[in-house]
Amino acid sequence: WAFLCTFFFFFKRNILFALVLDYVRKNKWTYLLVAVSLIVYDATLVIPTQVVQRLVDAITKQSLTEAGLFLILATLVNYGSAFIWHLKLFQQSIHFKFDMQQRAFHKLVAMRTPFYEKFRSGDMMTRFSTDVEMLQDMVGYGLMIILYAGGMIAFVIPVMFLISWEISLVGMIPIVIMTFGTYKVSQPLETKVDEARDAISELSNEVLETVEGIRVIRAYSKKDQLSSRFAKKTAALSARWNDIARYRALYMPMYSLMLGLSTVLILGSGLYFMETGQVSLGQVVALQLYVVSLVEPFAMLSDFILVYQTGKTSFGKLQELIETGDDMEEDGRKDLDHLREIRLEDYSFSYAQASQPSLKDISLTLKAGQTLGLVGKTGAGKTSLVRQFLRQYPVGEGTFTINGRPITDYSRKSLEALIGYVPQEHVLFSRTVWENIAMGKVQADQEEIKQAISTAAFEEDVERMADGLDTTIGERGVSISGGQKQRISIARAFIREPELLILDDSLSAVDARTERQIIQNIQQERAEKTNIIVTHRLSAVHHADWVLVLDEGRIIEEGTPDQLLAQEGWYYQQYQRQQAQGEEE
Repeated sequence: WAFLCTFFFFFKRNILFALVLDYVRKNKWTYLLVAVSLIVYDATLVIPTQVVQRLVDAITKQSLTEAGLFLILATLVNYGSAFIWHLKLFQQSIHFKFDMQQRAFHKLVAMRTPFYEKFRSGDMMTRFSTDVEMLQDMVGYGLMIILYAGGMIAFVIPVMFLISWEISLVGMIPIVIMTFGTYKVSQPLETKVDEARDAISELSNEVLETVEGIRVIRAYSKKDQLSSRFAKKTAALSARWNDIARYRALYMPMYSLMLGLSTVLILGSGLYFMETGQVSLGQVVALQLYVVSLVEPFAMLSDFILVYQTGKTSFGKLQELIETGDDMEEDGRKDLDHLREIRLEDYSFSYAQASQPSLKDISLTLKAGQTLGLVGKTGAGKTSLVRQFLRQYPVGEGTFTINGRPITDYSRKSLEALIGYVPQEHVLFSRTVWENIAMGKVQADQEEIKQAISTAAFEEDVERMADGLDTTIGERGVSISGGQKQRISIARAFIREPELLILDDSLSAVDARTERQIIQNIQQERAEKTNIIVTHRLSAVHHADWVLVLDEGRIIEEGTPDQLLAQEGWYYQQYQRQQAQGEEE
């Protein structure tokens, strides 16, 4: 127990072991059962050797039957205690894994966009899966090594010293040398494990990008090129684990050599002490058996070193994921019940890594019930502007108020509850059409689903689908067209009945007739509600109360659609061009 106490005291300051020990404290009664079972298990491991010693020393004085019965009883107790501590220890490691994954997942869903810009998807998945499993190994197999090896040493060495401390000290010399050699060999492992972990992350990124871009890969005939690149990364990962295996391969020959040397020393010194009458033959045999039993705990150090190094690396990666923030301001405490007025004045915004602002000196006022149109060239800053309403990024410079109060005064959750958002990217899930639309509103009924589908002009498409609303659309909506994806996303926003509806270029994949139908439905269904429509087609904002024309993050024109036409600026030129294209079609 002195060994165990010293071990835990030494690693108490290690942040990884602090996490493990904190988990042990939270489940102290289970681990107390594990500890008691281990004590019984280790104690019964000493008994067979004691029986052998007595049989050798006094085989004519004891009944073989009595010794055999004693050995059978010890074996049964040993097996029962081993079953208990194995079961409970590894059950707790599984609970630890789930707990860490829940913490990481809670972190992921709570974070805003800046957080996700700091990690690649494959790396994030590696941290969430592989790294958590490595920590599970540390809590399960790693703790088993610590407790089992520590228990063996705590029981066996005192018994050896009770038999003969002189022979025990001589026999332990090779074991001490072996321990030092194990430490020296393990030092380069940390770097090797870090490199292997990074290679796994790179491989995960490669797989995710390939799956997401498989259509483009096939279209450009890049299959062979990507296969070759993947093979190189796989080979690099294999080479790194081979390096680790080479270092680990040094352990067993060293253990075998030290065990042989220890055997020679015990037998040699035992012969000397037998001649002087200080020990018996049975005691020398027992000492040799005890040394052999110590080899397994010390040999397990090689496994523990790898488990510790991988656990330490994985813990660092997972801790980075959990501790990294999204750079957002502290969440507001006031709940937002209604959107009466949104106002920006001389507002500017820059992304974290950008060299220049994405929005410059933006001033606008949007009152409840109004429809605002945002138009402009590609990259003009339209999406950056609507992201400010969604609070996806930290607030920029200038005035940004809702109902006369700074937007940061309101809780982000209460603001989100009032907004329906349809992004440029079609974010759909591998579920049915019904489930994708119903995500917009908890416990949506059939009538509400049908009304949302009708507003999004999606009724005819649903009728043509094989299973109607129960049709599974595949991951990211892979089995349906771009226009269908957009209208499912629009229906999901409509069913929410939000006070503010934001359509971010969400009609680009539908034809002109369908677009007109959706715009008419918006005018009818949302006549008294606030809307923001980002578009390249000016026909989508022709009914808007106010239109902003953006260019390089600035407002270059603004007014009603009729006023903008009268100015004969960019809006007028774009309108004429689109009208001419419509006539040609």
